[in-house]
Amino acid sequence: MAKRADVVIVGAGIGGLAAAVALLTESQLSQTPYNITVLESASEICEIGAGIQVTPNFTRLLDQWGLADEIARTGWKPGQVKQVRWQNGAELTKFPLNRDDRMKNQFGYYYFHIHRADLHGALMRRAEQLGTKMYTKSNVVKYIPRTENSKDTVETVDGRKFEADLVIAADGAKSMFIKEVLGTDTPAEPTGDCAYRGMMRRECVQDPAFEGLELENGSVVWLGHGAHIVGYLIRGGEFYNLVVLMPEGDDIQEESWTLKGEPKKLKDFFETWDPRLRKLLEMVDTTYMWSLRDRPALEKWVHPTGNLVLIGDAAHPMLPYVGQGAASAAEDAAALAECLNAVGERHSLRDVLDAFQKLRIPRAFSMREAGRRNRQYFHFPDGQEQRERDQALAKESETSSTPNQLNDDKVLQGMYGYDVIKEAKALFEG
Repeated sequence: MAKRADVVIVGAGIGGLAAAVALLTESQLSQTPYNITVLESASEICEIGAGIQVTPNFTRLLDQWGLADEIARTGWKPGQVKQVRWQNGAELTKFPLNRDDRMKNQFGYYYFHIHRADLHGALMRRAEQLGTKMYTKSNVVKYIPRTENSKDTVETVDGRKFEADLVIAADGAKSMFIKEVLGTDTPAEPTGDCAYRGMMRRECVQDPAFEGLELENGSVVWLGHGAHIVGYLIRGGEFYNLVVLMPEGDDIQEESWTLKGEPKKLKDFFETWDPRLRKLLEMVDTTYMWSLRDRPALEKWVHPTGNLVLIGDAAHPMLPYVGQGAASAAEDAAALAECLNAVGERHSLRDVLDAFQKLRIPRAFSMREAGRRNRQYFHFPDGQEQRERDQALAKESETSSTPNQLNDDKVLQGMYGYDVIKEAKALFEG
């Protein structure tokens, strides 16, 4: 884009802020000027949640956006992953992440655990430093596609209108823009699973009762029938984070990140699980829960006539079984910023948006499917499939064949070794 382009980003979550940072970082490198406006419906821009994964493909982008030092300071580098049996915590397999610099050596970047709010805060501060205008209490309720005489326009519930050369919809899985792009509603449906999250101070996991679990060495994952639990350190090792994935039941009636969890439900469900896990769960003072919802993959992310594009959960909600939800939103942002550099005499904005979605849709679908496979792998009931999985895990250090995607070098190369900026550049070379 030769002239200064007005870009409106709807949604100030990780995807929306990543888009602002990616565009303005690229602007500094390529002298492509942008006016970036972010519209957020909430009364303040903040993030809740719990720990999330910053895998090497995501760390690569954060480094290029000038955030590597802050992520290293506020996150935690796990040494390993240990997967254990639900009933007694017996080790099924253990493999390195950052131990012996495996991630750095294989993919060029480290793997971090970080609190979602710390990542979100880092992106928000960077976006503001780069000149992003942010407006809260700006719930967008209407989109008007461009015409020959006008730009694309979004309108807030209180009647304010914002014109843009490009509208980026990063307003989550319930995005109002999905209907605008597809012409029909595609609501996210319950999967039957829900997630609980909670934290405790690190001192809690230093109890001698937990010694054999190696809780401070990296992730510990209890695998069981229809459920699994992941625990790891965050916030520079100050806190221990627990995420519980389990059947939802009939009692969750709303979609919210701030819905208080029911300790009794956790206690009852995990009554027969590893006593050490139950002890950990009892140490969590406050839990929050959210319903896991999914929808069929969208066949397009770009409006048929307007300069409107979906990214992040608006385009591809991901279940939290492979740690690629936030990473994929960041990849969308980075790819879009790189693709927009090609707008000019040879490529129109419409050409570039089409190229963007052709690049990103297969990648996002691949990560979604990896997550679905992981859910099945984690949740086998006791029986033949579970025994075959456990036997294969016991032997994975002796063979290159493993059912464990998180320790399969070929799978990890495709997932963590993926350089989305390089792929986007290649679209317009030659």
